[in-house]
Amino acid sequence: MSNAKFTKAFNEAATNPENIDENNEVNWNYVDADLHIDGIADAVGENFYSWFNDMADEFELNQAADRLEVLKTDFLGQ
Repeated sequence: MSNAKFTKAFNEAATNPENIDENNEVNWNYVDADLHIDGIADAVGENFYSWFNDMADEFELNQAADRLEVLKTDFLGQ
């Protein structure tokens, strides 16, 4: 499986409203389950959790950066 296909499937699962809790946080267990159910984990093979963890870290960093921008503009007027 190509990295691009994994990235697409990962992003779809990570932004699926069913995988986001009431605090607007991603439930990574649900994302993991979706990728297994869809056969993505098997297609990636032994690199799955390495790719998954790297993507989850990147997703969290991007989400934090987006939230910081909202705070800066909405609350600090910057």
